[in-house]
Amino acid sequence: MKRAALPSSEHQLQSALCTYLELMARPEVLWFAIPNGGKRHIAVAVRLKKEGARRGVPDMAFCLPDGQTAWLELKIKGGSLSQEQRAFRDQVLFLGHRWGVAKTIDEAIEYLTSVGALRSQQRS
Repeated sequence: MKRAALPSSEHQLQSALCTYLELMARPEVLWFAIPNGGKRHIAVAVRLKKEGARRGVPDMAFCLPDGQTAWLELKIKGGSLSQEQRAFRDQVLFLGHRWGVAKTIDEAIEYLTSVGALRSQQRS
């Protein structure tokens, strides 16, 4: 069996995860992307900062039952957390939120399973 190629960009990884979530996220879970990354014109960046955009906020958020929130940062192989991302992680963990990082679809699925964001899969 041929193994799927690893995503070469965070965009590819996040897009693949969103396709998976469309099918496998629990219907009561609200999930969304936070488009903080990418190149922007300086005027757009200034406007977003004035509107409250912050460095270090993860790529995706998950609103879970019982008032729980989970955050997911996506990185490709070789990627590492920035200082701002580590500070965000530390603060939300201190506040009792769930936070994870994934470098592959399998890691993302494992994390999202652990926080209860996915439909249970029956094995036959």
